[in-house]
Amino acid sequence: MGASVVLQFWLAFSLLASLAHASYDTSTLKLVHVLFRHGDRNPDEDSLYQSNPYYNESYYEEGYGQLTNAGKVTEYNLGYELRNRFDSFLETSWNINYVDTRSTDVNRTKMSAELVLASLYPARLSQIWSSLFWLPIPYNYYPYTEDKEIYPWGACSTYWNSLVNSAMSSSNISTYFSTRYKKMITIMEAYTDITITAYSAYTLYFGFATQDELGLTLEDWTSLVYPEPLHSAAVDFYYINTNTTALRRISAGYLLKKILSDTADKINGTISPSTRKVFLYSAHELNVASMLLSLEVYNVTTIAPYGSYVLFELHEIDEVYGIKLFYQFYEEDDPVPVKLTGCDYFCPYDTFYSLVEDLLPESDSDCTGS
Repeated sequence: MGASVVLQFWLAFSLLASLAHASYDTSTLKLVHVLFRHGDRNPDEDSLYQSNPYYNESYYEEGYGQLTNAGKVTEYNLGYELRNRFDSFLETSWNINYVDTRSTDVNRTKMSAELVLASLYPARLSQIWSSLFWLPIPYNYYPYTEDKEIYPWGACSTYWNSLVNSAMSSSNISTYFSTRYKKMITIMEAYTDITITAYSAYTLYFGFATQDELGLTLEDWTSLVYPEPLHSAAVDFYYINTNTTALRRISAGYLLKKILSDTADKINGTISPSTRKVFLYSAHELNVASMLLSLEVYNVTTIAPYGSYVLFELHEIDEVYGIKLFYQFYEEDDPVPVKLTGCDYFCPYDTFYSLVEDLLPESDSDCTGS
């Protein structure tokens, strides 16, 4: 590709980024954490019942659970949106010491991480090595059995399952679920041959939703339960998953503890490397919803959309370090500011910490129950 074409691309990208950035002031920004959901995807096998007419994996070109082309676009656009918002804060060229990216040990989140990075840090100037304007940028992940921060349902599975089961079998939740969804449960059990609990309803919802998104014709009977009341039952599982402090410590607490620890290191000047500006966490809708509900900053009434994200921004304003929280769920152009009860939208770090301290795990017992 000729140098003039490369220059035109670079100028166009820089102009768009600068125009989009103009509405957001990053002059006080010091550090950003971004917890985001992966892009649009195919259904997982366990979200489908075996008599489903599109159960076989051959219906899904990329395979069960993998990102679709629409999902790739979603995540690429997410990275571009982050570049626009933080353009004057971020360096224009990628360096290993600027951004730390972590994914769950799941293909769709790994691919989503790559796509976000591709648009956040496209190849520029001396880093252009091909006509792709793409850089291979590393990300990290832990095996799901060890990832307490962004896949705690795997790392803490035994204790988490016992806590969820205990919550679901409690008299108030059990009565609520069996009463509100009595008709839905009867219909779904008859057609799917699956015992319908709050968790299985949550899982099956994504089977219907992803098939619907792919344009696959759902069976006639599904109109009796999908999208409602099955969608509401799936959202209810978010609240079950954060029903107690013990559940919140697993579902959001380990990641929150890491975020606050890294933020404190930035404030104290002990973060390594000192040039770190962004932490990216490529995860799932359950992560996004669990964080919002655990912090009690947003009344979740729908499934967290593909590419939705929560921002933890560290700012220094009038010599005070504090955190600003935002949630992007795409009902408005920009992420929506949210705040903790007991603090303003700019919450001094020490105040923020004191308000969420009960959510922070103290030891492995918060994961194992022992």
